[in-house]
Amino acid sequence: MSYHSSMEEETQEYIEGIRAIAGVVASALVSCDGLVMAKYFRESDLSLSLFAAMSATVLAAAEAVCSSVHVQRPSMVTITATDADATIFIVSAGEVALITAVIDKSADLPTVQGQLSDIATRIGVVV
Repeated sequence: MSYHSSMEEETQEYIEGIRAIAGVVASALVSCDGLVMAKYFRESDLSLSLFAAMSATVLAAAEAVCSSVHVQRPSMVTITATDADATIFIVSAGEVALITAVIDKSADLPTVQGQLSDIATRIGVVV
C-alpha cells in the first residue's frame, strides 16, 4: 500500500469519527492552505472548496489577531449567529490541518467541542 492511499484512508477514518459525533451535520478535514483532505457533506449545492478555503482563512485570521495582542494561538474558532440553526466550529489540528464542522442547533455544543478537540489532538500528532 502506498503512503498516499494509507494517508487517504487515515483521513477518511478521522472524518468518520467526526461524523459519528451527535449533532455534526457536515465536516471536512482541511489543510491550512484550504485544500480538502477528507469530507462529509450531504448538500450537493455547497461549494466545498470555497467552504474549506474560507474556514482556513478564518482560522488564519484568528491566529493573526491573537498574535497581534500576544495571545497564544487559538485552538478553535466558533461561528454562531442569533437564532442560528447551526454553529460552525473550526478546530486547529496541528500545524498543517484543521477540522471544520457544522453542528445542528439541537446539539450539546460543549460536548461536541470536547470531542472535536480530542480528534484534532490525535490528528495533530499524526499529520
